[in-house]
Amino acid sequence: MSTTNKTIKIAPKEKSNAKHKDRLLRTLFKNPDRALELCTALVGVEFPQDAKVELYDLETSLVKRYNDLAIAVDDQLLFMIEHSSTISPNFPLRLLSHITDVLYGWFIETDQLYRNKLYKIPEPKCYVLYNGIEPLKETELKLSKSFKTNDGSNKTFNLELIVSVIDVNHNSDSVVLKKSKSLEGYAYLIDNIRHGMRQGLSQDKAIKEAISHCISADILADFLKAHYEEVSKMLVWEYDQEAEFKAIRADGIEQGIEQGIEQGIEQGIEQGIEQGIEQGIEQGIEQGIEQGIEQGIEQGIEQGIEQGIEQGIEQGIEQGIEQGIEQVTQNMLAQGIALEIISKCTGLPINTIQKMR
Repeated sequence: MSTTNKTIKIAPKEKSNAKHKDRLLRTLFKNPDRALELCTALVGVEFPQDAKVELYDLETSLVKRYNDLAIAVDDQLLFMIEHSSTISPNFPLRLLSHITDVLYGWFIETDQLYRNKLYKIPEPKCYVLYNGIEPLKETELKLSKSFKTNDGSNKTFNLELIVSVIDVNHNSDSVVLKKSKSLEGYAYLIDNIRHGMRQGLSQDKAIKEAISHCISADILADFLKAHYEEVSKMLVWEYDQEAEFKAIRADGIEQGIEQGIEQGIEQGIEQGIEQGIEQGIEQGIEQGIEQGIEQGIEQGIEQGIEQGIEQGIEQGIEQGIEQGIEQVTQNMLAQGIALEIISKCTGLPINTIQKMR
């Protein structure tokens, strides 16, 4: 598909920060043909070959997120796309600001809003492309869940923004991957990097070997050949193995806290809540669990009041944390992660980990 009939519009509103390092996915889809291919895969609709494709630079976004894609097709659909290895319930709120930036920056003439004639804008479509190593639990995120008045009922809100979350891991069997050769190639590249690191390669070596393998296998070959050094540097900058392990450990600790609270509630509310808050805060700060503290405290209070337990949950919390760490260790063993890395992440001695195989 040629770019002859396409309009390329990368239009930052001000000079970009020279220190900013772009992300690989965004760089890959700055090409209008690949951008249109991605949009086609997301909505499952074939656009005409002469469709007008406009790409918008979000470096001046209110919240300064640099891994976003904003793509308009035929001035009818506005695709707002984020790429992440973790899922935050705040994606709808973040994308709301991005949509506002793009609409007011490139589509809306403010003086026209005060006229009697209806002013029309492209329909926003919001997506998160997820490639984390943990199983995807939610495929749809809603802005209304952030509202303080949302009590969990089926009430209707005056404002809503829905974000579709799509698993784009190479082994996810995603329909979007099958329809976008470029995105599938990106997923294959990341999968090869992770495989190399699981085999004990350094991050730099795993990245270089994965790029070379993709080129030899004719996967994103033209792009990788043309941007070899740039791609290597971007991947080194954005790919953080330790951050992924921290995320795994944080999830395990959160599960351990929840199990500990459930078992310990039988022994009392007062001491249990006090210790649960203390440990939840410490672990939340250490691991960066955004909602673990609030959820743990709320569940501890609700279950403690309902069951009216008189004794503390010290033993339950300890047992829950141990079970959470053991579960994480089993998951990491199943993924073939090196014993030294598992020991570093969980704090368990290597000989203890070996007995759990």
